Amino acid sequence: MTANIIVTVERTFPYTRPRVFRAWTEPDEMAQWRGSPGWHVEKDTVTSELKLGGKHHHVKVRDNDPSVRVTTDATFTEYFDPDVFVARQRITGDAGIDPDKPLELRVEFTKMGKDGTLVRIIQGPYSPDVAQYHAEGWEKELERLSGFLQSNPS
Repeated sequence: MTANIIVTVERTFPYTRPRVFRAWTEPDEMAQWRGSPGWHVEKDTVTSELKLGGKHHHVKVRDNDPSVRVTTDATFTEYFDPDVFVARQRITGDAGIDPDKPLELRVEFTKMGKDGTLVRIIQGPYSPDVAQYHAEGWEKELERLSGFLQSNPS
């Protein structure tokens, strides 16, 4: 199928943009919450050059079968702390994603009220048969981010 679907997911958090942006971009923090339930990010695989043109890498591993691994390699094509980052991604190990066709991930951080932050994730293109699965995955990851921020508010 042709990959032509862009997934958009958003959630508001009661934390400042710098705090939420740091949870997304700092390798030690990202490794603590990324991954849907049943998955985790191997902490020692996370590297990130937090700048325009910087490289990013991480590996997600299925908890009940560590042989199942999904690798993300990316380059930041936009990077404005704490407003937005955009990365061109190559994802391998996910049966629903062609590793030879790059995805784009855009994550926006919008100030809401005094200390709130709206996070908007825009990613694709996905083929129609896997787009909903990945949208649901992002919803689950944002739930994990919420728990992480509650435990690590500053």
